Amino acid sequence: MPVTTPPVGGPLGRSRRRLSGSAYSTWRRCPTEWRITRGLGLGSPTSPSQVLGHVLEDGVIRLIMRHAPAGADRATLLAWLTACAHEEAQLVRQEGLRRWDALPWRREWETPGWPFTVEDLTSRLMSAVDLMMVEVDRCIEVGGGPHIDTMRIGERIFDVPAPCDGARPEHPLPDRWPPHLDEAPIAGFAGWKEPGDQPDHAEAWETVRPWVKDPRIGQPQRLFHPEGWAAGELDLVLRWDGTTRLVDLKSGDGGGPYGASLHDQMRFYGWLWEACFGAAPDGIEGWYLNGGHRAPVEPFPDHDEATSALEAIALAMAEGSEGAMAWPLTGDATCDRPGCRWCALSTEGGVQALLDDRCDGRSVVPSIAPPFEALAKIPHRVNVRGVLDGRWGPLPNHFGEPVLGAALTSGRVHVALEESQPGAAPGLHEVNTGPVLVRGALPGAWRGAPRLYADAGTTFHEDDPDAEVTRLGMLRTRANVCALVISIGRGNGTRLDGRPWSMGTMHIFDGSRVIEVAMFGSTLTDRILAIRPGDHVKLTGAELGWREGMPQLRIDARSTRVDVHSPSS
Repeated sequence: MPVTTPPVGGPLGRSRRRLSGSAYSTWRRCPTEWRITRGLGLGSPTSPSQVLGHVLEDGVIRLIMRHAPAGADRATLLAWLTACAHEEAQLVRQEGLRRWDALPWRREWETPGWPFTVEDLTSRLMSAVDLMMVEVDRCIEVGGGPHIDTMRIGERIFDVPAPCDGARPEHPLPDRWPPHLDEAPIAGFAGWKEPGDQPDHAEAWETVRPWVKDPRIGQPQRLFHPEGWAAGELDLVLRWDGTTRLVDLKSGDGGGPYGASLHDQMRFYGWLWEACFGAAPDGIEGWYLNGGHRAPVEPFPDHDEATSALEAIALAMAEGSEGAMAWPLTGDATCDRPGCRWCALSTEGGVQALLDDRCDGRSVVPSIAPPFEALAKIPHRVNVRGVLDGRWGPLPNHFGEPVLGAALTSGRVHVALEESQPGAAPGLHEVNTGPVLVRGALPGAWRGAPRLYADAGTTFHEDDPDAEVTRLGMLRTRANVCALVISIGRGNGTRLDGRPWSMGTMHIFDGSRVIEVAMFGSTLTDRILAIRPGDHVKLTGAELGWREGMPQLRIDARSTRVDVHSPSS
């Protein structure tokens, strides 16, 4: 898939608060839902349909990437695709079961196991085949389109060709991906005719193949707005006929409470494409695989007006929290949907409702007694002074994101000062070295050492001897907390350099505020992985960090004590 790079923060950076198609549709549906699920990052049990969306999309793309039998007519091509769909359905089900069994927190179905059958998956894959065959038939009708002869002689039409099994993956950052991790390409298509010949259906299949989000690539394939505040990953882009049409794959039928999100999401993608490449796409649509129908979407009527409206939403999303997020939530009024679950969750009894029927009634918030303290008492911003020198970066932080940094020294105390996330304080390297007063720094720790983080709320000034400051040697970087677990999450994958990574999160509630707790790598012991929503946890010596402008506690296996209790004990 063609990608662009953001102006700051590294080319593949991820941010909860960067505007995306799904974030925009969530905000439009209910700003409170966005604050809970994306701003706060509070998860909920995974449903089978969520797993289906990912594994089915990969199955469709793998099918599209296959090479047709040389010389196939329509009947032969369709029979071959039908066999491929049956084969992919087996793979999709296996992968779906594997992911379902690996979930730490899931919404159990009426019957044990993942509910989607091979027959159901085959039907949805065949819907994708039928939708692609519409393009194949039209390609035959127009004689192959404007690019077929160029493809016949083996020349590239676009800088990034449509991914297929016969070509190596086009990594967004090829110098950051170890070549040995790529599988050797298989033989390419051998059925090209001479330029000017009437195409057969096998050639038409090869010609209409769209750009897709290549599942072989271990790097995100995103488009970034030139100013960096919006980004998105497309599923398919059709360009064989000289036009540009953006397509989003949906595993369902467009019904249900989230069916209307396609309209907002695809409008956003159309706007983003124009912002990145200077020309609006010729069409945007969704393909629903449960039933196999197309859903065309009208673009924003005015690109500039859409930019202003979307930027206003992005700025609202970027607003941080003064410390751990207070619950009930404060902010905009509830949305206009009657009986909205998310607006109900933002109320006094929301946390209890979140846990009811999922944790055997274990939803009593534990009492807080020394040495533990309320989340509201965790320090937020501090003013510090020192000598600034040793500027470095951008270099990877503990999330693998490239950030700027410097050293701040006072007497014998040395503290690293770095951006809280990529691009959060791009002016850090513009500050003159020497004595400096830093206002609004975020105190934290990493691997036992004090650390300061800078974001948009951090400012740098000439030293003022009368300013009230916190001494560098007296920075508070740890917290002791006792709270109720209300959400858990797990993630793993491969870094840009090919090395594996793993991360766990949980959100805890002390009766008035919610905070995220993060664990990395070897910290994820069996005991930590066994924590479930409804448990009580006591964290002694948790490190304080920051993420997306909000405080975050981090468990260090060497210095953080974790006690887990059932409310009945």
